[in-house]
Amino acid sequence: EKGRKVRPAEHEEIIAILQACTNCRDQLLLLMIAETGFRIGEILGVDYSRDIDYENHMVGVYFRDDNENTARAKNAEYRKAKLSDETFGFLQYYLAEYRELLQYQSYLFINISGQTVGQPLRVDSVYDMLKRMEKKTEIKITPHMLRRYFANMRRKAGWRLELIQKALGHKHLSF
Repeated sequence: EKGRKVRPAEHEEIIAILQACTNCRDQLLLLMIAETGFRIGEILGVDYSRDIDYENHMVGVYFRDDNENTARAKNAEYRKAKLSDETFGFLQYYLAEYRELLQYQSYLFINISGQTVGQPLRVDSVYDMLKRMEKKTEIKITPHMLRRYFANMRRKAGWRLELIQKALGHKHLSF
């Protein structure tokens, strides 16, 4: 929505939400959004067999029309981001932890229980999880707040606005 005011997540809030998570899938999802600045539709479309450069700890997002979970990148622009060594190690742990479910699926983020176990995770499921985390912690976090966190951290680290704009996939400098 144009003109909406979304505050960035705070570091302490992210830590509290991560600690409240009951599985490593949710933790990895939140870590990757906060670390890459990718949109929820982009991150849910990541194919772990094609979109991750395991040697260089990079993850890419691509626009695809055929995502089974209807996750969509906002535009047709390819972007990639480097994961920290810690998050990359956690990604490897997640892949090992859920390898039996992931072997039948190419999406990185899948349902890990229930009737849809093994199927690609959907955006509404992520928001449901965040609502559960809010009830546990009394902290409201959205994927967009994690993107704002990413942008703020990059700005504090001295990144030029044009680089942050490119990393976020924005066509214009207003975020």
